[in-house]
Amino acid sequence: MSRKLVLLLKMLAASAALIGVSVIILSRTGGKDASDGATEYFFGMGTSESLTLYNVKTSKKDELIDRIKLLLTDDTENIISRRREGSELYRLNSEYKPGKAYTGLSDELYSVISLSLAISADCEGAFDISVRPLSGLWGIEEKTTEEFAVPSESEIAEALSLVGYNHVSVAENSVTLDISGMELDLGACGKGYALDRVKSALDEAGAGGAVVSCGGSILVYGDKGDGNGFKVGIRDPFKEDGSVTGYLEFAPGSMRFVSTSGDYEKYIEKDGARYHHILDTRTGRPADSGLSSVTVIAENGLVSDALSTACFVLGEEKSKPLLEKYGCEAVFIAKDGQMSFTDGAKKLYRDA
Repeated sequence: MSRKLVLLLKMLAASAALIGVSVIILSRTGGKDASDGATEYFFGMGTSESLTLYNVKTSKKDELIDRIKLLLTDDTENIISRRREGSELYRLNSEYKPGKAYTGLSDELYSVISLSLAISADCEGAFDISVRPLSGLWGIEEKTTEEFAVPSESEIAEALSLVGYNHVSVAENSVTLDISGMELDLGACGKGYALDRVKSALDEAGAGGAVVSCGGSILVYGDKGDGNGFKVGIRDPFKEDGSVTGYLEFAPGSMRFVSTSGDYEKYIEKDGARYHHILDTRTGRPADSGLSSVTVIAENGLVSDALSTACFVLGEEKSKPLLEKYGCEAVFIAKDGQMSFTDGAKKLYRDA
């Protein structure tokens, strides 16, 4: 087995464990495609992704597969990536003038920023697309253990002076950032947004069913055609082998987005302490709400993705009004391993 394939399998192991459907590892040069229950794995948006289709018309099958893979890679990244030079968000971050409207946003970027700011306001910044100066300071997603150092209080304070959703406003396809040095980062909701776009493509193509994953977010869509529903696993945050505590079972005909945020996803251990990447803008430090993971179930991908972050920061009790407002359900796993559920999530959950 080649080194490249070994790396591929390792990186996809956790994603494969999350979806309770048959899995087929496909090569780039041959084999079955992602239809009729075969699962194709690939990379995009800085993460592992997978695609499984059911009951797609032969005449539209190849076109739909190509379209979905493009949406999960270049097409969406060219809009919302802060890293990709030339993307719409990259240009915004590079060119805006503090206090002046940055005009000409595409409908797509405008809608993402608008909904994200509404969610930020509803959760009082537990999810905040302006967090990048703080996350860049910590560098948990970029730095090695050797490079990492816990920021000082003065460094945290300086970074926080550049953070705040209330310093960002939108109007008529324009956005205004009030402070020089701010930077918008849609990483905490972008994968869910990509799946929203995939859902629209599935609707347009008249697909029978699909399971599509993008990092920690999954779309279950329609019907497999065999009378069975979809199973989406809840990863055990205390085990490193990708095993699950149980799974959510969705009936045939369902259309739901499932997103998980956890302290096990990206972290650095240094001097006996563990620092994860989900930051609390109230403290400037990794969130400490007593949770190890939160899984949110929603009818909108961006909402599921953003709320999984917000609920992780807020903690279970403070999350409930937010979840209710957006019509979402959630599974919480506390640091002591205790699991709890909203009423709707409890009905969907099955033990492994």
